[in-house]
Amino acid sequence: MTPHRATRPKRTSKTTRKPKNTSPPYIYGTIPDDTFGAKSDPPELHGPQAPHLITDRRFAYLINNPDLYAAADTLPGPRPVGRPPHHPPVIYLIFLCSISVFGSARATAAHFQDEDWWKRIRSAIRTHLGDEAADALRPTGPTRSNWNHYFRRHLKPAHDKIRDISSDLWVEQALAHGMLCETSKRTSRVRPERQQVLHGDATVARPPSGHSGHETVDKRTGEIRQHRVDEDAGICIEGGGKQVYGNKFLSTAVRLAATPHSRVILALESIRHKSVKEDPDRESEGVALVAMVKRILKRAHGTKAVTYDAALRGKHRAPLIAEGLVVFTPQHDGLTPQSLLRHKDGPCSHDLYVAEGRVCERRFIDGNETLYTPLPVEELECRDGKNSTRFYHRITIPCPTKTHQLRIRVDETDEDRQVDPKTKKQRFNRTEHLRQVPPSTPAGRRLKGFRQDSESIHSRFDQAYPHERVPAYGARGALLIYLGYAWLNNSITRALNALHS
Repeated sequence: MTPHRATRPKRTSKTTRKPKNTSPPYIYGTIPDDTFGAKSDPPELHGPQAPHLITDRRFAYLINNPDLYAAADTLPGPRPVGRPPHHPPVIYLIFLCSISVFGSARATAAHFQDEDWWKRIRSAIRTHLGDEAADALRPTGPTRSNWNHYFRRHLKPAHDKIRDISSDLWVEQALAHGMLCETSKRTSRVRPERQQVLHGDATVARPPSGHSGHETVDKRTGEIRQHRVDEDAGICIEGGGKQVYGNKFLSTAVRLAATPHSRVILALESIRHKSVKEDPDRESEGVALVAMVKRILKRAHGTKAVTYDAALRGKHRAPLIAEGLVVFTPQHDGLTPQSLLRHKDGPCSHDLYVAEGRVCERRFIDGNETLYTPLPVEELECRDGKNSTRFYHRITIPCPTKTHQLRIRVDETDEDRQVDPKTKKQRFNRTEHLRQVPPSTPAGRRLKGFRQDSESIHSRFDQAYPHERVPAYGARGALLIYLGYAWLNNSITRALNALHS
């Protein structure tokens, strides 16, 4: 008899129709060779492929991470009343992280009940916490019942504390690996080193159950079926317009250049995917990212750039640019050319517009045709101010009479923030239309490539669990599972890469 192989159920996600790409009602000129690169620049070389790590080794790297035991010191201990935990908090933190190794709490409990696997944990406890802590452990690890009780009564209420202490330890780990630090190598702000660039993304984690209602009725038999529902989950839109039911999470990370298994996840957050009225406690994606990056900057002063997707708009980029960062995102669809200024110098007059993320000169050709010619940028200048950092494009305007040079601010100015009394809107959303690094340049494509590592994080996170469903209900529970996955990822990075301090 031929053995039957179970197949993964199809994902029940819908895709919304996206409007067809139409040509803009203007002509866009040839992109010049300038500080952002030239057509003749060689492409970025691909790094080596990461070797596969077997389960035993990944688990060993996890339980021998000293930072994990430092984080365990902040976990809640036994309460004066109620059912006491059967094991110390550090065991439950290891259990939480091990779910991303074994795929589920059921499988993790089975491994912790096994004598050989429990010996490995006891040995790690002896190494990091001493003989007394190791000898005090029970003969076997937590059962699934023990885990469910501690997870519900202790870990979920303390999720914000666990999130913050974990992030602090992860940033310190990245610094110890030489990431987000000032280096002796001379680089430009347009092309920062790989380990000086934060990359981030949001993902939708699907809950164990895809049902959004507690009851369904079989139309044929009339049978009423009861379902467990994730009360925090909802319909979210992912890249490509795909609708996914789940909880939305935000992550930022950094990695070394051309080094496998060197990614360090720096911070995680559960973000709002419903209306403010339905979910007043969590922030939207852009606001949450700005707060997350600012928190990282307090410790990681060598951070040079942030790369994200088109969900980050101009109002979100502005405060990060003011912190001295180069913020890169793809150009958002639907932006039209905006008038910037008219440059006059003697008999010369040039109409400057912002189109497709950079300063262009507008001309009319063939009657009604509008041509926007991108102007070459000689340098992305940076000047530190008292309260914020300013960035300028030093541009050149080719002219038959003479070559003109001027500086254009690419950060938000006081004049930009003024409200137009007629439209009741901000006069000019500069950081929405004008980019520090235009997307359609070699430097822009390089930074865009860095962000793909965030896609890899979320893909591997989904694949860590059966049917790509996070084994926990609720936004807090799913965030804790994601924190456990990040601890596993960072433990592997710590074990395979040298620490400099």
